[in-house]
Amino acid sequence: MTAMLRKDFDEFLFAPVGQDFDGTPLTLATGLARLGFDPWEEAAELAKMAQEPAMQRLASRLEAMPNRSASVEDTVNATVRLFALLHRSVPQKSPLRVPLPTPARESKPVNVAVYWLAGLVFMLIAQWALSTRDTPPAMDTRISNISSQ
Repeated sequence: MTAMLRKDFDEFLFAPVGQDFDGTPLTLATGLARLGFDPWEEAAELAKMAQEPAMQRLASRLEAMPNRSASVEDTVNATVRLFALLHRSVPQKSPLRVPLPTPARESKPVNVAVYWLAGLVFMLIAQWALSTRDTPPAMDTRISNISSQ
């Protein structure tokens, strides 16, 4: 389901589209959910589409709804009525509005552990590069050398 359920689609989504098999009113939201669609996402997509393709898509969704018994004429009437509700609920753009600048995309914070690991690798490489491979010669520390002179 969408993160934000838009209130401007409520009139469209909760409009009755017929009766369920037990006689209770069937709403568009219920029918779309039974078909496996997110009702709010479907409404948003229909609102973006041109009129003819949107009406065809809406009519096909209505025809596919389970437990909804309706004639072709009922489906056409419901499609026209629902489409009018959909476009009334979508806010119209005003020509006087100035678009707000979009905020710059924030960069994702880098985990501190990545920096710590990179520093550790750098220190190990530096330690290896600066160390000598040859062992220093051993000093003669025998006491006998000193006393014989």
